[in-house]
Amino acid sequence: MNELNAYLNGGQVSISRLLLQEYRTLKMSTDELTVYLQLTDFASQGDQFPDLALIGERMQLPANTIYELVHRLIQKKLITLESRENEQGQAVDRYDLTPTLMKLSILAMQAEQAVQADLDQNQRAMIFNQVEQLFGRPLSPLETEIIANWLDLDRYNPDLIQLAVREAVFNQVYSLKYVDRILLNWQKQNIKTKDDLQDYQQKHPRF
Repeated sequence: MNELNAYLNGGQVSISRLLLQEYRTLKMSTDELTVYLQLTDFASQGDQFPDLALIGERMQLPANTIYELVHRLIQKKLITLESRENEQGQAVDRYDLTPTLMKLSILAMQAEQAVQADLDQNQRAMIFNQVEQLFGRPLSPLETEIIANWLDLDRYNPDLIQLAVREAVFNQVYSLKYVDRILLNWQKQNIKTKDDLQDYQQKHPRF
């Protein structure tokens, strides 16, 4: 119990899980990561330029080793050493830890874009396959280009494309020109999503 109380009373430091997952991607060694976390801990207590010898004591490493690790972090542009004037006009040094966070943010954004690209490709393939199934035949190169233009140039919602194709087939018209007219008509009615279409159809029921 005393050990638990000591642990809880020691305080907590918020660490990005992404940092622990991707520090190797940032070409950060385990020792450099530990130094970065130590700097983060000091910064959380208001000390943005701690005595590196104290970090050495924590890590049980010589002070000159800590200096070298910090220098590597600076070389890799994972942290920066800044000098600013305080209210008394005196130069005050500080370690800026945000470059690492910015790099992590870029990694997260790239990962999200990659996932979205995969989803987009799967969705495109699904649309092409659906049209072929509903039309009961393979698409011609021209038809493939028309659908690609709907997605890339006209920026039609993929759900609306699928619904327009279904409506064309329901009317026994197996032509992308007919589908295109449906999409243009919906665009004129400011229908941009599946929900927009449902609202429009509820307000304009067919008899």
